[in-house]
Amino acid sequence: MPISKKDIKGIKDVFTRSLEPFSKAIQSDLVKIDKRLIGVEGRLTGVEDRLTGVEDRLTGVEADVKWMRENTSELFEKLDRILALFEKHEQELIIMSAQLRRLEDRVSKLETDLKGNK
Repeated sequence: MPISKKDIKGIKDVFTRSLEPFSKAIQSDLVKIDKRLIGVEGRLTGVEDRLTGVEDRLTGVEADVKWMRENTSELFEKLDRILALFEKHEQELIIMSAQLRRLEDRVSKLETDLKGNK
């Protein structure tokens, strides 16, 4: 027995009625997914903007670090010179202190001799 056009239309109507709620549910879910993806995309754009800002700041930090590396040796040379001058100054003070003590001893001896000769 062959299938008539009426039978085909009936089968088609049954499938359409059966699949329509499923189709609407899928469409609703796809709309929800689309909205969530739009939200995620917006947040990712915000993160991308923040990362760009971080990259810009890091570029500045890298430039500062490079400058510090290039100038560190000069800074240490100057510190070495300052320390050497400080040590030299300290040695000079020690020598001058010893000389001052010897002079005070000589003056004291001369004063004692002058008192004794009177």
